[in-house]
Amino acid sequence: MKRAKRILCMALAVMMLVSLMPMSASADDQRPEDEYPFIFVHGLMGWGERSMLDPIMPYWGMATGNLMKYLNSQGYESYAAQVGPLSGAWDRACELYAQLTGTTVDYGAAHSAEKGHDRYGITYDKPLFEGWSAEKKINLIGHSFGGATTRMFLDILTNGCKEEVEAAKAAGTEVSPFFEGGKGDWVYSLTAVAAPHNGTTFIETCDTSTKVVTDFIYNFGASLGMTNLKGVYDLQLEHFGIYKKADETDLEYLVRVLNSEEFLSHNDNAIYDLTIDYALEINDGIEIQDNVYYFSVCGDATHASAVTGNEVPDITMLALLKPFATMMGKYYDKTTAGGVYIDKTWLPNDGMVNVVSGLYPVNSQLKCLKPDGSQGYVICDGYNKQDFKPGIWNVMPTQPYDHLSIVGGMMSNTTSNVRYLYMNLINNVISTYGKGGSDTTINKGLPFTDVAKDRWSYDYILKMYQLGVVNGRSDTIFDPTGDVTRAEFVKMLACLDGVNAEAYSSCRFNDVSNNSVFAPFIEWAADNGIVKGISADKFAPNEKISREQMAAIICRYAEYAGIKLPDDNAQITFTDESSISAYAVDYVRTLQMAGVINGFDNGDGTYSYHPNAHATREQACKVLCMI
Repeated sequence: MKRAKRILCMALAVMMLVSLMPMSASADDQRPEDEYPFIFVHGLMGWGERSMLDPIMPYWGMATGNLMKYLNSQGYESYAAQVGPLSGAWDRACELYAQLTGTTVDYGAAHSAEKGHDRYGITYDKPLFEGWSAEKKINLIGHSFGGATTRMFLDILTNGCKEEVEAAKAAGTEVSPFFEGGKGDWVYSLTAVAAPHNGTTFIETCDTSTKVVTDFIYNFGASLGMTNLKGVYDLQLEHFGIYKKADETDLEYLVRVLNSEEFLSHNDNAIYDLTIDYALEINDGIEIQDNVYYFSVCGDATHASAVTGNEVPDITMLALLKPFATMMGKYYDKTTAGGVYIDKTWLPNDGMVNVVSGLYPVNSQLKCLKPDGSQGYVICDGYNKQDFKPGIWNVMPTQPYDHLSIVGGMMSNTTSNVRYLYMNLINNVISTYGKGGSDTTINKGLPFTDVAKDRWSYDYILKMYQLGVVNGRSDTIFDPTGDVTRAEFVKMLACLDGVNAEAYSSCRFNDVSNNSVFAPFIEWAADNGIVKGISADKFAPNEKISREQMAAIICRYAEYAGIKLPDDNAQITFTDESSISAYAVDYVRTLQMAGVINGFDNGDGTYSYHPNAHATREQACKVLCMI
């Protein structure tokens, strides 16, 4: 039943969405900034932790394990906010403020009158976290349309809205503190991930698909609104009358909302805000704040065709995004209704967002400027020492991910890649704490003398080392070809998951001392069905782990963590398949079809698995990078 629910939620999520690590400071050394929470804001058609869908299928880490859970386990207070999945940037900004303060959403008297909807929305019974203030600032991270949402939110929070203040006073009603402004120092940083700052040609080229998907999501969410399943996927469109009234029957509600054109034909929704012309109009009204650190990172999952010169999807792109990427990849030499010329720089994309739009926001004159008129961005290479400064967009290297895989979605990324990406983004922010700038090297190399940079396993070891999953045998020796014990591998997996060792004080297996550094991790794995031991009371922690044992543990972990392993690779029959233990046959096949393991090439077109061979430290790093 659990697996069926996950598959159902995965399918719904696809339809909805197609539209290193620093050590924690000690108490004595802790800086005020170390307590600044990270607030994650989803994109178009997404959801947050308020949704009943989130525990089963989190938006952040959809197919790679819950990212919020992982970040919190690493000591970074993180929350997944939830705003209207189809709502415009202004409405979403108002909802984010109410959620952070635990109040009723006030969309503004003037805005509501202009857009023709109710002024007030849902009420949040409690704030997303306690203590938000100038002393406890927030770090904002927005994916996709969450980028526009957070930029709009920061602008209103800082500058307020004089029109809304006057309209509220004229109506004799209370003014929302949000519209009074003066709270720009309540935000420390803003990071945009795959955000269409300047709109997207997805809307221009895929208008029919956009309407079909948007109509589906609207109808799906509106239909849930009459049941106790509203919390599964909440449109949050009460201000548009999309809720069941007390005097309505279910049928009357459905007839009213499903036949309503009030919202989808409106210019107060995300689709309208994502058009290039209106996105630039929004940008004209948003200034870069000189006290805030800005970062952006975008994805590119296309490449130039040798035949046409147009951009075509990479093989790794999610299949559902490929048609959109293809259309966007050949859409150029066009002019929008507002007069913006679309040239070839708009062709590279991630399946939904053009790379050129994801780098930094520009105004209607196609310039990114600070309030003083100077250039408002700097390109960072991600490797050399970078002096991050506030009040300017720090553009990080473009990542080879599509629009969903960059948030851990839908089988085109791995757990380690997703966590590594966000740990790097968080490290960018943390590196500025207490400095008013940073002087840090991102992605430092390995300190081990026995792992050369041209070694096949170097990148795998580097990633696991920077995530804190593995250490060396000493400060300078890693021992890449050394064997891995069963206990060591379980500890690696637990560190990748972010397990809190203090939560497990004893271990059920008689041959694992409670004083052992491995005991809590082995107990975690046993408690969650990831390991079973060699018998009911023995684990054999010091035995070298075999390749088939490793396959079994990986597959059980994927089931536990909600990781969806792909099955894109054609099944092959290993020449030594008969040597694989019966319990491990399905696990080995699963990992082979997922591309996590390939076996050993025999040189004659066949492959062997060597199920009883011992896994080495470098092999373990590769496998952990592949899930």
